[in-house]
Amino acid sequence: MKKTSNLGLGILVILCIFSFFFSNGTCEKITKPTLYVGGSGPGNYTRIQAALDNVTTGGTVIVFPGTYHEHIVVTTPVHLIGDNKDNTIIDGDNEEYVVSLGAGNSTLSGFTIMHSGRTFPEAGVYVKSDKNIVSGNILTENYYGMRLESTKNNTITSNEIIYNLRCGIYFSRASDNILTGNIVSNHSFNGFGLYEFSNNNTLLENILSQNNFSGINIRDSMGNHVVDNRIFGDRIGLHIPPPEYNTVVHGNVFSENRIDLVEERDPLLMIGSGYGVFIIVVFLVLKKWKT
Repeated sequence: MKKTSNLGLGILVILCIFSFFFSNGTCEKITKPTLYVGGSGPGNYTRIQAALDNVTTGGTVIVFPGTYHEHIVVTTPVHLIGDNKDNTIIDGDNEEYVVSLGAGNSTLSGFTIMHSGRTFPEAGVYVKSDKNIVSGNILTENYYGMRLESTKNNTITSNEIIYNLRCGIYFSRASDNILTGNIVSNHSFNGFGLYEFSNNNTLLENILSQNNFSGINIRDSMGNHVVDNRIFGDRIGLHIPPPEYNTVVHGNVFSENRIDLVEERDPLLMIGSGYGVFIIVVFLVLKKWKT
């Protein structure tokens, strides 16, 4: 009887161990499936938002080629992947944001994203969460190509951001982001516009051209790194804040800009310097008059 009891206990332990490893091995497949949008597969969704509403955290949504007239809101960390950026299109029909990344820890790749609303602050891609990757997309014919607001630690890489109405990318209180290998051209204002305490961003090896005001415009933001970019054909290649804002500028190539680099001066210091010059001039005039 004792032997039977021990045998039963041993089998139970083995089953528990087997169940543990089996559940670990298959859990990823069960809880993080890949959902498909478009195409002809059984069970494929017809709308991207419907798939996003049903995906589990960390799952993947793959979108087949086509034009999807939608406004996408990502509320769960997800990998949203288009089949081909040239023919997998999300069209916002000139209304609102086209894609909003609100969950963080998400990937957006492989799309043409176009036709956001035409007024401030709408954009093709609105990043309002942290630690996202936006790569390999075309952002065109939006108000802003992309807007980064109150966000950090995002990676924006290898996108074509072209022919948007105002700026390629507008930063507002967006810090510690990495932007690398993007092509940013033909905007009525800036390629990259960093405003309102957008600090410690790295702008590396981007190509910025034919932007009507500046390729990169940094204002009221500290500790940004502008390194190894190619900036050409802009009215102002690079505008940076006063020296005390500690902007690092290194290895950039400028060509065919009206002005390559403008360093802003602190207005209080300029007023103080002007006042000092005025006092000296008055002193010299009075001295000459007395003599």
